[in-house]
Amino acid sequence: MHPFPRTARYTRHLQILTVCAAALCAGTALLAPAAAAKPAAAESVVCESTARGTLQAPQLGSPTRFTGTGTITCRNEQGEPYLEGKTEFSGTLPSPTADAKPESRSRVEWSDGKVTTGTFTDFGTEVGDDGVLKFTIKGVNDAASTRFGGYTVSITGHSVREVPDPTGEIHTTEQGQVLYTP
Repeated sequence: MHPFPRTARYTRHLQILTVCAAALCAGTALLAPAAAAKPAAAESVVCESTARGTLQAPQLGSPTRFTGTGTITCRNEQGEPYLEGKTEFSGTLPSPTADAKPESRSRVEWSDGKVTTGTFTDFGTEVGDDGVLKFTIKGVNDAASTRFGGYTVSITGHSVREVPDPTGEIHTTEQGQVLYTP
């Protein structure tokens, strides 16, 4: 991640924003649809996600909006895909001076017609020496989701920041692993 030539606090805010956006993108992939009622012997499901996100140009003291889209793939024990979906997400990252938490809403439309929606509010980030943002995002799927309804979701992955465009928006590419737990 390349810091902007501004204050150290502003640079740190951009790193956190980039990580949160990446995490949210990945989080969207985690929100896969499941049966509205959990089966008695439901097991955790692990899926892979890829996403591309955009953060609006950050402004000190103001929350930052982000959006993104991606794909999610769940594989069987032989490594073959058995469930795939398209994700979209959006949310808000608060100003570092605000007493608020980031929040993301996501939606997964599965290839079998089922849908998963959920909310993510628990974000953790760390920027490596290589500038790659590592993130963990946690949340819960909506109980009314037709796949993985009410499951807790944990997304871990990394985000790579692309070159900012002339408008100041920040574009990221994320890859992650989504864990759905009944």
